[in-house]
Amino acid sequence: MQSILLQSLFPLVFIMVLGWLSGKLGYTKREDANVMASVVIRFALPFHLFIGALNTDPEKIQNLSFMAVLVIGLMGSYLFTLLVSRFVFRHDIKTSAIQSLVCAFPDMAYFGAPVLAVLIGPEGFLGVLIGNVVTSVFMIPLTIVLIRMGDKNHTEDLNPVKMVLQNLWKAARNPIVWIPVTGILLSLAGVKLPHLLSSPIEMVGKIAGGLSLFALGLLFYGERPSFNIQTCTNIGIKNLIQPIMMAVAGLAFGLNHTLMQQVVIIGATPSAIAAGMFALRSDTYVESASSSILLGTALGVITEGFMIYLVS
Repeated sequence: MQSILLQSLFPLVFIMVLGWLSGKLGYTKREDANVMASVVIRFALPFHLFIGALNTDPEKIQNLSFMAVLVIGLMGSYLFTLLVSRFVFRHDIKTSAIQSLVCAFPDMAYFGAPVLAVLIGPEGFLGVLIGNVVTSVFMIPLTIVLIRMGDKNHTEDLNPVKMVLQNLWKAARNPIVWIPVTGILLSLAGVKLPHLLSSPIEMVGKIAGGLSLFALGLLFYGERPSFNIQTCTNIGIKNLIQPIMMAVAGLAFGLNHTLMQQVVIIGATPSAIAAGMFALRSDTYVESASSSILLGTALGVITEGFMIYLVS
């Protein structure tokens, strides 16, 4: 067990610290992390998920129970946070949408994928693949609609249906959605790529884990988080309540051990940096969002390790 935890988590800590030191020593600038993130999100991770989907047994891809558990866990924690934010913290709908995104959007690209690669292997990317589709199709469009609903400058021309359709179209054109989905379709069709083509795709995909963690460490250089009731609540929901929701849903749907490992680990993955980008872009909940993501990622090494211990 100690060997599994060490193999799963030590690479994350090592590479993130390396990225942080790179910024501290002036080898790279904090702004360089945005370029690295673009490479990961636009190319490396989509191709990594593509190869993972292509090499996955089609029967596992068609597992509707697995999909349902991810939808329940991800969107359930989103709606739960929305209620807490509105009726406990008394936030407006725009702030509540950002807080919900912070508490429900796992950092599958930066944090979750490397852990699943070590713990489960290529099949571990199935959860990242489907989870990414769930966030792209349901969570992000809903957040954008709620932000627009809370924006007084756009309430007059608000058309929720039109906005949802527009954002679904944007999500479908995003490489991190359509490239992995293409891999799913090819797998279901029984198509195998020739080695001449699959080899360079695998080479690009292999840089996803290391580069994303390095960029994550670099992004955290210079950050000074604030620890308060907001950040405690956000970290508690994201790092503890969401994986519990995943586990309960997984038991209810009778997932096998490997799939249960995937959903729980994805649930325990800290908040995605993308949630902080939404806060910055909408100029809402910025300090609490960034603090929750930074502290949640630091504590995520511990909570992720605890969840790995439980499911292993």
